[in-house]
Amino acid sequence: MFGWRAKIGFISPNPGGLPGSLLEMERIAPEGVAFLTRFIDGPKSLLTPDLLAIYDQIEPLAKSLVKKAELDIILMAGAPLVLANGPDRIANLLTQATGLPATTNVHGLVNGMRRVDMQKIVVVTPYYPEQTVGLVKSHLTEQGFDIVAHVGGEGTLGTMHELSQEAAYRMAKKALLANPSADGICIVGGGAPLYNVIETIETDTGKPVVSNNFASLWNALTLANVRTPIRGYGRLLTCF
Repeated sequence: MFGWRAKIGFISPNPGGLPGSLLEMERIAPEGVAFLTRFIDGPKSLLTPDLLAIYDQIEPLAKSLVKKAELDIILMAGAPLVLANGPDRIANLLTQATGLPATTNVHGLVNGMRRVDMQKIVVVTPYYPEQTVGLVKSHLTEQGFDIVAHVGGEGTLGTMHELSQEAAYRMAKKALLANPSADGICIVGGGAPLYNVIETIETDTGKPVVSNNFASLWNALTLANVRTPIRGYGRLLTCF
């Protein structure tokens, strides 16, 4: 039976191509975990007005998910959208709409970094423009993290599918080695896959890596009480 261990409702912006976040999570999720998905129409850009305009779509999509299946939790992806509208505000909206525990990928990043004892961090945003980077930095600082360095901030929404995993590896490794005081690295932006390089970054730098999609999966599985360690994709996914 599909979803015999957990059924996760997943809401994400329309990526304009392959749904990278969903595909990466499904690729490594434990046997018996299933995702039921709804895609938001948009955003038109990563500018704040376009991100705020998406908010009204969230509640009806969440309600349509629970009509289709008996779910365990709801997960919202799209870090720029979540940050612009408020992670807690969105999680509360999802719970009110469905009666289910709800979380976001931003909660996953924060909870994941705390789980592996990261406080002084390097932040990598492979394809976010400057305004979105500001949202990321502001939220992580408010959550008590010390950002010792940042890499990225020159991309656009359309460039996420062009980023190779090897390029992300070099970007992250260079940033970590240049900032040895950092406890680890936070990679924000789920549209670019990282499944081949997360553990390699950790091996070559000796520091933990918390990435958007894997942190989302870890957080969702934790909330759904599915706690099988997933090996080969970084330290966090072994820390249930």
